[in-house]
Amino acid sequence: MRLASKAEDQQTVKPLMSPIDEFSSVQSGAQQDMEAHLLELQDDIINQQAQLKKKETQLEARERELNEKEALLTAKQQMLKSGVANRQKSANTANFKKENEALEKLKQALDSQEKSLKQGRDMLHEREAYVEQCENALVEQSMLLTEREARIEQREEDFAKSNCAPSKTQQTPGAQSCERDTP
Repeated sequence: MRLASKAEDQQTVKPLMSPIDEFSSVQSGAQQDMEAHLLELQDDIINQQAQLKKKETQLEARERELNEKEALLTAKQQMLKSGVANRQKSANTANFKKENEALEKLKQALDSQEKSLKQGRDMLHEREAYVEQCENALVEQSMLLTEREARIEQREEDFAKSNCAPSKTQQTPGAQSCERDTP
C-alpha cells in the first residue's frame, strides 16, 4: 500500500467503505488487491477534490481582498493627485488649509473603511467557523437521535413479541390483544 505524506493544514476524507469486507464473495488475491487499490485511488481523488475546493475558496477570498485593496489604493491615489493639483493651482493659503483638511478627512474616512472591511472579513470567518461547528454538532446529535430511535423501536418490537399474541377472536389485520399473566 502506498503512503502519502500530507501537509498539516490539509484534512483527509475517510472513504465511505472499507476496502476490506466490501465484497462478500470469495475472490482471487489479485482481484482483491486490485479492488483495494481502486478504493485507495477513489479515496485519493476525494481528498484531492476536497483540497482543490478549499484552495479555490481561499483564492476567491484572496482575489476579493485584493480587489478591495486595489479600489482603496486607487481612491487614495486620486485623492493625492487632486491634492497636489489643487495645491499647485491655489496660491491662497486659506483655501489650501481647507482643502488639506478636507483631504485629511477623506483619508481618514478611507482608512476607517479599510479597517471596517478587515473587521467584517474577520467576523465573517468567525461566523463561518461557528456555523461549521454548529452543523457538525447538529449532525452528531441527529445521528445519536437516530440510533436512539432505532434502539427504542427494537425494544418495542422485542417487548411486543414477548408479551403480545394475536387474538383468535378478532379477524381485523393489525388488531392484537395482549394477555399477560400477573402473579
